Parts: sequence; C-alpha cells; structure tokens
Amino acid sequence: MEKTRLGRTGLMVSRIAMGCIPIQRRTMADAAALIRRAFEAGVDFFDTAHVYGDSEAKLGSAFAGVPRGRIILATKAMADSRENCLEQLEESLRRLRTDYIDLYQWHNPANLDNFQENGVYQAMQEAKKAGKIRFIGVTNHHLGRARQAIESGGFDTLPFPLSVLSSREEIDMTFRCRDLDVGVIAMKAMCGGMLPDGRLAFSFLNQYPHIVPIWGLEKTEELEQFLSLAEKREPFTSAMQEEIEKVRQELGDEFCRGCGYCLPCQAGIDLPIMMRISYFVKRNVEGSQFNEARLKQVARIGDCVNCRDCVQRCPYHLEAPRILRRQRDEFNRLRQEFLAGI
Repeated sequence: MEKTRLGRTGLMVSRIAMGCIPIQRRTMADAAALIRRAFEAGVDFFDTAHVYGDSEAKLGSAFAGVPRGRIILATKAMADSRENCLEQLEESLRRLRTDYIDLYQWHNPANLDNFQENGVYQAMQEAKKAGKIRFIGVTNHHLGRARQAIESGGFDTLPFPLSVLSSREEIDMTFRCRDLDVGVIAMKAMCGGMLPDGRLAFSFLNQYPHIVPIWGLEKTEELEQFLSLAEKREPFTSAMQEEIEKVRQELGDEFCRGCGYCLPCQAGIDLPIMMRISYFVKRNVEGSQFNEARLKQVARIGDCVNCRDCVQRCPYHLEAPRILRRQRDEFNRLRQEFLAGI
C-alpha cells in the first residue's frame, strides 16, 4: 500500500483512506468485517464524524484489540460552542474506544473570521494540549473559506470536495496547500456517489501525490476495486479525460454533491437524493428506483413551498426548488419510458 505524508502532521497515511459515512447502512458485524478487510490490506487511515450515526461506534468495535499506533483515526465536530465541542469530543473518544484522536476536524464552519477567538477552535486547542487530539483540521465546501483556512496557519489539514468534476481553481488551491504544508484530503471523490465505479476517480486523483482521497465504502466489492486499482496504478490518460468531459456534460453545472448541508427541508423532501434522482434511475436499468417508496418521495417535491432555506444553506448556491422540479419531471419521463418498455 502506497503511503504519503499528510502535510505538517508528518503522518504517513495510506493513499487509500476509508470514508465511513456508508457503514451506517451496514450491520455492526458487516461493518467490522469490511473495516478489518481494509486494514488487513494496508489501509490505515479512517475518517468519520460525530454526526455520522453509529459510524464511530462501528470503527471502535472493529478495532477492538488492534494496537492503537497501527491506525490513524480522523473524526469531526459539528459544534457551535466550546462546551458543545468538548462534549462531542468525549463522546467520540468513547465511541471509538480510544483515549486520543489523530486528526480532529472542525466540521464545515460557515464562518472563519476571527476563528481563533471562536469557542470551538479554543476547545480543540485545549484538547490538543491535554493529549486528546494530535492535530487540528477544518472541512469545508466553500472555496473562499478553504483558502482562508489554509492561509491562516491555524489548521494542519483541509478536507475539501475534490473529484473529476473539480475546477482548475480548486485543484490549484491544493497546490497552495502543498506549498504551506497543509495536508489535503479529498472528500466526495466519487462525486457524491454518482460515478458508476472508481476507475476514473482513482486515476484522476492519483495524479496528485499530495492529495489523500477518502473513499466512502459500503461494500466489499467497492473496497476490492480500489485495492486492485492501487496495485495496478493505471496512469491518467487523454482518453480518460474525454470520459470525464462526458460525465461533466451529463451532470452539468448544477450538480448536487449530496453533502446534505441543505437540510432540513420544511416540506420533508429528501433533498440530497431528490436533487439527483434522475441520475440514480439512469444508472439502474432494472427499474428498481421506481418502487413505491421512491414514488412517494418524488411526489413530495410538489410540497415545496419555495422557502429557499436550502438555497441559503447550499455551499454551491444551487437553485434547489428549480432543480427539484426538473428532476421530478425527468424521473416521471424515465418511468413512463420504463413502463412502456422503451
């Protein structure tokens, strides 16, 4: 397993890191088996968050009995005060069954002005002095705030959405991180689950040895593909770039990454899914997306009151009400074609 240095932390981490949002959908036993398979294959960097359901607890269970120094654990606090951050930290330590966290990350703050005076950052500094965390990172989906974070000198790492859909500005920002010795972690490397497999995503990000992708893994076959790709190291080619351009054209400029920061919805619409529902249909030719539960979810789009709370919360300022209506119409068109046997 190839390793790389994670910026000024000095941590040498596997170039395949495991993102642990999806294991919320697995049983405790299945999640543990997947995590241990990754670990046995050489993956030593695991990323989770306090708000990811039982993800931390499943990591803690999977690594019971494993020497702590053999794994690198990253988690996040979505806190709004010093007290709240310290409470979340203690709960994360308990769930993870450890007495320290390697990388503790401030989870997508909406404002980084005067961040050193913010209670959350102060709590992280206190925890670091107490030996409960080793390094401090900050996650964000906003390019301006990401730049502000890395230029501040206050953070050791920056997890940021990076994928085949990233702009030139976003990629250039990672080189600035490298120059400042800030570790770069690629979130949403599979475009929020919209790529059919990992081949393009892996080869694209593998061009940049200073970037550590975290792959959200739920199934053993997903892990095995990334392990195979890491072994073969297929170079990124012009033909791959042409494939990426086709993906860009299909998804367009108003592509929802599925981060979920738009939630909650007043009308109860599952925004991260409904904003992309037609793409899920196109990837599943058997028509399983046309089940009763999906039909009810799509119908709920009609309950949108255009409050625009989601637009204000979206890191990409997507016009969610308009996109939802378009996705609903496309879903219904695809369903009619499926029923007609076209």
